[in-house]
Amino acid sequence: MKRLICIATAMSLLLLAGALIPTSGAADGPESVGKIMSKLHKGKKAPMAVLKTQLKSATPAWPEVQKEAGTYAKLSADLGKNDAPKGDAASWKKLCKEYADFAKKLEDSAKKEDLAGSKAAFSKIGGSCKECHEKHREE
Repeated sequence: MKRLICIATAMSLLLLAGALIPTSGAADGPESVGKIMSKLHKGKKAPMAVLKTQLKSATPAWPEVQKEAGTYAKLSADLGKNDAPKGDAASWKKLCKEYADFAKKLEDSAKKEDLAGSKAAFSKIGGSCKECHEKHREE
């Protein structure tokens, strides 16, 4: 009887541990285009809004800029792992690569606390939106 209770307890603990351990989304693929765009742009605390505010300052809060630029670089790199929501796949890949490259330049400039470089990269990110949306955004 003790043995049965020990086995049942061990099995219960294993099941509980399995339920509590978070799983990474890597096996499921990248986050959707909509989720990435929402995380980057939606709300006052989104990386886009924070960076826009910080980079207007002559003395931005560099730790905050670096954090948000890093988030931008990571999420934008995942964008091109998705299929094009609409339009030509080659165009989608090209535009996603450019967007990710601009975000990486922003991250690199922010790490160096290079205000001019950060502003230039951030401007390129903003400028890339229109073409991509015209060609690939679902209505």
